[in-house]
Order: sequence, then C-alpha cells, then structure tokens
Amino acid sequence: MTNNTLPILASQHGALRLLTLNRADKLNAFTPDMLAALEAEIADALADDATRVIALTGSGAKAFAAGNDIERLVSLDGVSAYRDMVAGQRALLRLHESAKPTIAMVNGYALGGGFELALACDFIVASSDASFAFPEITLNTMPGWGGTQLAVAKMGLACAKRFVLSGRRFSARECEAFGFIHEIAAPEKLFDTVRAFADTLASYDPFAAEMAKRALNRAGELPLSAGLDFEAAQYAVNFSSEGARAGLRHFVERKRARRAAQADTAPVTP
Repeated sequence: MTNNTLPILASQHGALRLLTLNRADKLNAFTPDMLAALEAEIADALADDATRVIALTGSGAKAFAAGNDIERLVSLDGVSAYRDMVAGQRALLRLHESAKPTIAMVNGYALGGGFELALACDFIVASSDASFAFPEITLNTMPGWGGTQLAVAKMGLACAKRFVLSGRRFSARECEAFGFIHEIAAPEKLFDTVRAFADTLASYDPFAAEMAKRALNRAGELPLSAGLDFEAAQYAVNFSSEGARAGLRHFVERKRARRAAQADTAPVTP
C-alpha cells in the first residue's frame, strides 16, 4: 500500500503532527479501517516525545469529513450499529482525553461524525468556506459518536439543540456566535494559521498543559466542590515537577533582574 492510498496520512511539521483523513473521493467519510487507522496514528503521535500538538484535517478541497459512510450503515443491524457507535466514541474520547493539545483543521464540510471529530479536539481552526452540521435528523436518526454530549459541552444546550434537531448546515462565520470555533482563516492560510497556533501551544511545558487539560475536561463533569478538589490535586502534581519549579524560579529571577536594573538607572536625589 503506497502512502497516498493509506486511510490516514501522517506528516511532521516541527512539533506538530498533522493527520489527514485520506478518502477525498467519498468526502473523507469514515470506514472501520479508517477509524482504526486514526486510532493507531493518534497513539503513535502520543508516544512520540517530539510531537507536542496533534492536528487533524481532510484531504481534498471539499471536506474535512462527511461523517460515517452511510452506504455501509444501511446494511447494519441494531447490534452492529451499536458497536459501530461505541467504536467511534472510543476514538473520539481518545482525542478528547489526549495528553497533548489537539486541533481540528477544518478545511470544508464537517458533517455528522466529521463534526463530532472536530468537537472532540481541543480547538477548531476553520477555513472561511468551512461548514458544520448534524444532518442525522434528516435521515430519521441522530448523532451517535458523542455529538449530543460534545455539542452541549462545547456550545451549550440551546445551541446544541439547534444543530441536532434542525439538521441545518451552518457556515464557519455563523458558527462564531456558537463559541466553538477558535479561529477562522482564509483557505490558503489555514495550515499556516494552525502551524503558528501549534507553535504557541508547543512552547509551554507539556506536563503543565496535560494537567491543565485534565482539570478543564473534568469541569463539565463534576460538581463544583469535586471539581475544585480535582483542580487542586492536579495543581499539586504539576507543582512537584521540575518544569513548574524552573518556571517559577525563572519568573522570580527575571523580576529581581528588572528591579536591579531599575535601581541602577534611578536618578540620585541630593
């Protein structure tokens, strides 16, 4: 199997690992093999110390991902459909819980499972001609890869209901008001925008980012008192790391240096 026929293409750009869904002729609609390959590529990126940020995008000019392959879904029975949804949820949960920051680089349609995939990432950077929808209701079904849960978490209940129950497609510009898009870029500047953002994320201590992300993810799942306890525990774990100690020492040293410089330049009063 040659590189250009692999279901997922992986490329390294400094600290950024870019994973490309490679089924452009089907608008990058998912198959079980494609989903398994995505999980494997995510695992590989997580195990690579040189990779600090993971980004996902779609091949071709039209789609990020058009979701699950409907022609295949039609042939499933109820048990098979349930197992298919659980497999999709497992892959998306891997992204949501990833120790490394994740970015959906949405270059076109993000529909159904493709939209769920984008929402499972920490950030969405979208092309100005991207669009988002949960069209399942128009097929007398519903999101099943975590869309109902992720949409509520990322945009609130009222906005999530508007997406899921209307089936309407929204442009990237319209979606700005829903609050789940981090940034919009011109199509020709999309990768450069993602790369610059990834460089910023990669410039910080990876363990601190991991602990902060774990606390943030629990915020919508735990009562406030339990969430505060979890945050304090994560803070203490991170505080014991050499990275945190070095960061705090560096701040104090810079502050002392500024004070010393100011004292040296202060005018002498008679």
